[in-house]
Amino acid sequence: MRFEAVRVLSLRYTLHVRKLIGILPVIAFHFATPLIGAQYPPTPASLIPEADVIVVVEISNTNYSRTPSDGPMTARAKVLRSLKGGLRKDQSFGFTETAWVGPSYKTGDVRVLFMESAGNEWRILGNLFAKTDFFVERDAIPLLNLNSLKTALERLPVPSPKRVLITRDLLK
Repeated sequence: MRFEAVRVLSLRYTLHVRKLIGILPVIAFHFATPLIGAQYPPTPASLIPEADVIVVVEISNTNYSRTPSDGPMTARAKVLRSLKGGLRKDQSFGFTETAWVGPSYKTGDVRVLFMESAGNEWRILGNLFAKTDFFVERDAIPLLNLNSLKTALERLPVPSPKRVLITRDLLK
């Protein structure tokens, strides 16, 4: 009788251990999931390493004539400050943005553009966060550099709002 009780307990113990071993990978995955990608959390700051060029610009003109037929919006801009890449202050250049993003560029806008090379032209990054319009107050331009921009973008909520205004206070 005593042997039978030990055998039953042993069998129950074995079954519990097997269940525990079977569920361990699930438990480990559950607790490890928040750590996956923790080094690079998804924020608008993810635009910085992806962009070939980051510039503060004033929009000179826009052309939406091809946008209704799913063509890109084209625009020209003048560089007010270059944060990354080969464009220089006071340089004028053209760029495009795909129609699905729903561009809302207007002449005179002061913006931060995150761009990639498209052969011999520039286009706005096709990243989820590139849908955000990043406007800049003129008095904040001297404070902008890659570090201050990264810090400001990391403070934004996720998902980011459609329109972001970068101010002196946001950069401090």
